[in-house]
Amino acid sequence: MDGKPRVLVVDDEELSQDFLRFFLSQRFEVYTVGTVNAFYNIIAKLDFDIILMDISLRDAKDGIQLTKELKASKKFENTAIFIITAYNTTKEMKMASDAGADNFLTKPIDMKVLMKLIDKALTEKKVA
Repeated sequence: MDGKPRVLVVDDEELSQDFLRFFLSQRFEVYTVGTVNAFYNIIAKLDFDIILMDISLRDAKDGIQLTKELKASKKFENTAIFIITAYNTTKEMKMASDAGADNFLTKPIDMKVLMKLIDKALTEKKVA
């Protein structure tokens, strides 16, 4: 891969997409999608180093289902997926973990924490 690492933000809230794009675009090539169809279209075309996945997508599927699908595929099984959600319960954390998510973050996101987790995931990917 050339240049900056690629990050995909999957969130149906445009404000969340804009916020993450703003903070991440200095260091990463950032793509955002707000629907399940847009998600499938972009992952068919591009590989990503990190995927930031909201649980609630108000669509046919949620972020937990999409995470399960990604982790079950050869193409994305080693891609770091961070669940980002407003829900902060043990139930959501367990569902995210069971789906194969690499990290679980609650909104509002602490950008310093997110950057450290992304850096750690990218370092581990290079070592692997």
